[in-house]
Amino acid sequence: MAKSGLFPYMMAMTEAFFTLALFWFLAAATPGPNFFAVMQMAAGRGRSAALACAYGTVLGTAIWAVAGFFGLRALFTALPLAADAIRIAGALYLIWVGVTLWRASSADPQARPIPAGQAFAFGLATNLANPKTAAFAASLFAVALPMEADPSASLAAILLVCTISASWYTLVAWIGSTGPLTRAYAHARRPVMQATGLLFAGFGGKLLIY
Repeated sequence: MAKSGLFPYMMAMTEAFFTLALFWFLAAATPGPNFFAVMQMAAGRGRSAALACAYGTVLGTAIWAVAGFFGLRALFTALPLAADAIRIAGALYLIWVGVTLWRASSADPQARPIPAGQAFAFGLATNLANPKTAAFAASLFAVALPMEADPSASLAAILLVCTISASWYTLVAWIGSTGPLTRAYAHARRPVMQATGLLFAGFGGKLLIY
């Protein structure tokens, strides 16, 4: 790239990354299945499980971001049956999680530790259950990144959204597993689990319909 064009390019990339970071943070911070998965794990299973769950959601973010960047949205447009199959499978998984949480609300309230691998898999599966993340990532990359962006800039964009997700869900895991919140959860465990179950089922139902 010519020196005369370097400064405008750098300015365009700075603006692009700022826009990307802002909108991805807003999307991550908006309460959804990932947020409630990590928070539920933090309050009910402890910090280690919550952090493992958070890292699972981050891996899911990376998978969807890469898929979105490489045109999964275009693939879904070309093969709508494949898109519907993935969407329905994800919706049914979220509904199943919701029903499981509702039923578990009546079980023994004593918190039992779970393996980190299981918590990680739960976070990963919860994130992958929503293929709309790939469409959002593809749209955001297309709008935020300039046409002349080179592959290294695109890779940096993917790393940026993963870093934002990791920072946010790690914060959620730490705050959700603090003493005051865990004690409050212990006193209101049943209605909280039922409400979380309804939210998961609602997310799944919305995904199933749309």
